[in-house]
Amino acid sequence: MSRFLVTGATGFIGSAIVRRLRADGHEIVAPGSRELNLLTATADDLAELVDRSGASHCIHCAWYTNQADYLAHEVNREWLAASLRLAYACRDIRLVGLGTCLEHEAPPATLYAQCKSELFEALTGDFAWARVFFVYGPGDRAGRLMPSMLERFARGEQAGPIYGGLRRDYIHVDDLAGQIVRIADSDLRGLVDVGTGEAPTLSGIFAAGAAAFGRPELAQANEETGDQPRLIQADMSRFQAFIGDPGARSIDQGLKDLVG
Repeated sequence: MSRFLVTGATGFIGSAIVRRLRADGHEIVAPGSRELNLLTATADDLAELVDRSGASHCIHCAWYTNQADYLAHEVNREWLAASLRLAYACRDIRLVGLGTCLEHEAPPATLYAQCKSELFEALTGDFAWARVFFVYGPGDRAGRLMPSMLERFARGEQAGPIYGGLRRDYIHVDDLAGQIVRIADSDLRGLVDVGTGEAPTLSGIFAAGAAAFGRPELAQANEETGDQPRLIQADMSRFQAFIGDPGARSIDQGLKDLVG
């Protein structure tokens, strides 16, 4: 088994990755913010951390994710600089960084996606860049689409998306964690999408959510798309070629599992 240094280990995705690593029998080093603040840590601090950890792999999950303003907040630039220092400290071990499907836009339309893209372009050596699409599951933050939808259905209220015709690739966070750990354990280098490879409409996702409660009549549907991209879907061909079956459950099954 390997020893993994995991940043952002208490976050939504990071905690799922830690659960998967533990289930697979790996050792984990997950420094807390009191032990090491990545934004203020120097290159020497990070080099000491990596050396002291004895890690053979690093999965870098930490970033600013406040739902209200993460797309535009200037702290994204600080996270880019901190991540570059971390990447240099990890130059002799395997590094997996987490990207975003918003990088697909050329050029990236948000500061968040721009900084993620710049980090990817700067990485060298034994690294993989897992481009994350849309994620749901236990630990998801209140106010995001899936928790808001499920809360309304749990109260017996009708609900539907604003733009029901948009097609989006949503993956259960535990399935995502499994994909990222498998990437870390592989020899794959460079960019790889992580998701399901399927993109139901948002109206279809609301229908699946209502069905998970046994209340299909609560789901409201429309075919609106607004001015947003109609389709955002992971291309799983590279994952499949290098690693195998993505192992991602359908949105219907994932929501049933989440509702319990």
